[in-house]
Amino acid sequence: MSKYGKLPLNRASTYYLILLASLLGTQQSALASKLPENHFQIHGFLTQAYVKTTDNRFFGDSQDGSFDFREIGANASYRFNPKLMASAQLLSRVAGDMYNGSLTVDYAQLDYTFHMSERARYGALLGRTKNPLGFYNDTRDVAATRPGIFMPQAIYWDRVRNMVLSNDGVQFYADNSNGLHRFSLQLLAGKTPIDENVEKSYLDPSLNASMDQDGVTTGGRLLYEWDGGRLRLALSNAMLKLDSRTTILPPGSIDIDYWVLSAQYNHGPWRLTAEYMEEPIDYQGFANLLDSADTTVDGYYLQGDYRLHSDWELLLRYEQSHYDKDDRYGSKVSTISGLPPYNFYSKLWTAGLLWEPTEQLMLRAEFSQVEGVIFLSNLENPIPSERVKDWNLFSLLISYSF
Repeated sequence: MSKYGKLPLNRASTYYLILLASLLGTQQSALASKLPENHFQIHGFLTQAYVKTTDNRFFGDSQDGSFDFREIGANASYRFNPKLMASAQLLSRVAGDMYNGSLTVDYAQLDYTFHMSERARYGALLGRTKNPLGFYNDTRDVAATRPGIFMPQAIYWDRVRNMVLSNDGVQFYADNSNGLHRFSLQLLAGKTPIDENVEKSYLDPSLNASMDQDGVTTGGRLLYEWDGGRLRLALSNAMLKLDSRTTILPPGSIDIDYWVLSAQYNHGPWRLTAEYMEEPIDYQGFANLLDSADTTVDGYYLQGDYRLHSDWELLLRYEQSHYDKDDRYGSKVSTISGLPPYNFYSKLWTAGLLWEPTEQLMLRAEFSQVEGVIFLSNLENPIPSERVKDWNLFSLLISYSF
């Protein structure tokens, strides 16, 4: 959980939030009718998944079948005038042992437009804003916008989701269109929520690490679109430093530099998407005992989607992740750590089917064949010797939005 921005939420409160989201949906028209047209909007979503694995824990006790993946969100926006708008979203997310359903402020921001014309728009966001990383990070909590039931773990690791999701600070944006060409630039600076998942991912869980951010997170995304989005290209980055204290080692810091290169082509019923991530990690201090842990994590995926019908879609995705891009199958780090090599990489094939019977209702079914366990949470799989190299993952998801 984040160290700030959260409130305790028990099971009864979760049911209350579901009821609240339903009531907001039924009352949206009535609320909007009392305000100037298009000035006030309310939306929300409710998502529930089922996960079954042959081995390892993924979003709960998945070997026995788990329903511990649930997302409930409600958002509202109010436009004061053509240049100024406020928006916010509350989210409850259950994700196995990683996230327990605590109520979070997913984003809460003021959007001010400095300049707006037919071809260009420039402005700034102030508050808690979503980080524009890759194609999907800033919309990853909405099931209808994800490229599958789960985000491609090679790029969007759920085990450190809070760290890459948002920032408390400022974001500047600029959009410019010229004929078939559109350029979009977003730059960010702010403070990043750090939680237990991050602490147990970047340092061994046995060290009982405690982390705080040193300075601010900086980064952004440059996006190019051609012909209304037929071709999309993007380069994203985020940089931050974590001050770390442990019960065993002297204090130190961890520098993280996160890069994502993205490409997508849309043509008729086809959509092809590829993204590549590099994340140099530099350990400083710790009495120089972790100098050898410096590495560059990398990963990529390639996904094809085919729209069979207006209501049905197929997907096929392949992805790989490596703890060290120069040691792709973990042999060197395995010798140093004493852990099996498959702890330091993963390879996944995923096939899925999407059905959208209405504009508000979506159902997905997916099957993944997995080799390696690098993306698994240390909170859910704390004993490396019990992790299994080759395993399968089956999942179902139903989502309703309004």
